[in-house]
Amino acid sequence: MKRLMLLTALVMSLTACGVEPGQESEGSMEDQRAELLSRPSMEEASARYQEMLTRVRDELAVAYPWISWNYVRELHNSGCTGFNEFTTTAESQTLGVWSTEGNIPDPEWPRAEQIVARISAEYGFTPPETVVSRPSDHQVVGSDEYGAGYRFGTAKRTVLSGSTGCHLPQAEKDKLQ
Repeated sequence: MKRLMLLTALVMSLTACGVEPGQESEGSMEDQRAELLSRPSMEEASARYQEMLTRVRDELAVAYPWISWNYVRELHNSGCTGFNEFTTTAESQTLGVWSTEGNIPDPEWPRAEQIVARISAEYGFTPPETVVSRPSDHQVVGSDEYGAGYRFGTAKRTVLSGSTGCHLPQAEKDKLQ
């Protein structure tokens, strides 16, 4: 039950559009418009982050053959904060949650974290930041310049999830250009 509550809290934290406190876009409508137009479309961003998460899952499954990922929460769209002039057009996505039974043992955790760090760096993410580091319980997070994020952790289960930052769907970008 405790793990289910933790997983629920994790998923809820990912639906906050990837905007960290202090990252809220400020400025005029034109500033916000320019920022959103400079970002990849939602379709491009989502595909890129999904590709990254797939590579992470695949490489972890090779490194730890016991891993058998289950898709426990599907992708869904949500609105964005920080782009107040575009609340009806800009969106973010929670990219899903993947889980596998079992814990990555403490001696193996640094190797798993290195796999995640290496792949996510190729996609412009910051080095993993440790959120939890206790015996048999570890969690790291990373983010990119657009407010996208991922969480990777192990305790009773090993869990990987991700979210985009705020982006415009391509159709909306086309209207604004």
